[in-house]
Amino acid sequence: MKDLRGKLALVTGASSGIGEAIAIALAQAGTNLILCARDAGRLAQVQQRCIALGVQAEAQIADVADEAQMQALAEAVHARHAAIDILINNAGVVMGGLCWEVEAEDWRRLHEINVMGVVHGIRAFVPKMIARSSGGHIVNMASVSGFVGAPGMATYSASKFAVMGLSESLRADLYRHRIGVSTICPGFVKTPIQSKVKLVGTLDTPRGRARVDRDFAKTTLLPETVAQRTLSAIRNNLSTVGVGREARIALGLKRWAPALLERFTRG
Repeated sequence: MKDLRGKLALVTGASSGIGEAIAIALAQAGTNLILCARDAGRLAQVQQRCIALGVQAEAQIADVADEAQMQALAEAVHARHAAIDILINNAGVVMGGLCWEVEAEDWRRLHEINVMGVVHGIRAFVPKMIARSSGGHIVNMASVSGFVGAPGMATYSASKFAVMGLSESLRADLYRHRIGVSTICPGFVKTPIQSKVKLVGTLDTPRGRARVDRDFAKTTLLPETVAQRTLSAIRNNLSTVGVGREARIALGLKRWAPALLERFTRG
């Protein structure tokens, strides 16, 4: 999908951060947009930025963790369009905590968003993409934590490892339908998600919060960079894309020096 002009893309989690940056990058490329998020006010602002770039953009409020809401969104979209061309499953949350200290409800909520949110997007939109027989592309947002199980990040890493495996299988399943699948794996990105990272158990301390702030403060990776790498993945049908210093190092060590990586993660 080299030329994105006139295509129709749906972006979840489009109200801020990486989702907002991807929406703007797609609009700059001439792609029409359906923007999905829970924050109506922020989403409306992103919508207006996209429209100002000369494309059609509509805002739809939906929680990706809610299957009924995603199916209702799909019905509304498909009442006007045979199918979308590009699906960006971007919405996600971050949580830190020791595996045995994280409450079951927190495990469920994180996986409902990070994993089932992707599943709900696929189930809602991919059948129509297949039926139209015109190809397309799906982007699933994972993380460097989908490469490496970092200390204190068991819940988050488990969700992103799941997205990685799901995406690999989906890519094989959709190949004959000419629908590409890319998994984007950024390291720390300068986005508002920093203030929304939930810490639980013994990690929920001023020291733990300071460590999160420090990790995000020292990164130079911008959401706009992730967005440009995402568009490159769509245009070139790339399978897995690590973005940022942490992702490049983790992927390299995982492949060539796993013992060194294990010593590094132990601290």
